[in-house]
Amino acid sequence: MAHRVNIMLEDGLWKDLKQVPAGERSRVVNEAIADWLRARRRAGVARKMDAQRTRMPAVSVKDIAVWLREDRTRPR
Repeated sequence: MAHRVNIMLEDGLWKDLKQVPAGERSRVVNEAIADWLRARRRAGVARKMDAQRTRMPAVSVKDIAVWLREDRTRPR
């Protein structure tokens, strides 16, 4: 379901958006907001992962390789 909203755009942004055909403006704005929200969520998750990483013990590359080999040979 779509929702009509009112937003304020800076003059330069509005000038650029007016170059997009009227029937496509909503799609362009929707895609831009969706991209921004995805990037914001990813940044939040990355911050959480970084915080978690500081609390976890270090793991050697050798241990990781062993775990990967074990996982690959595990019956599915």
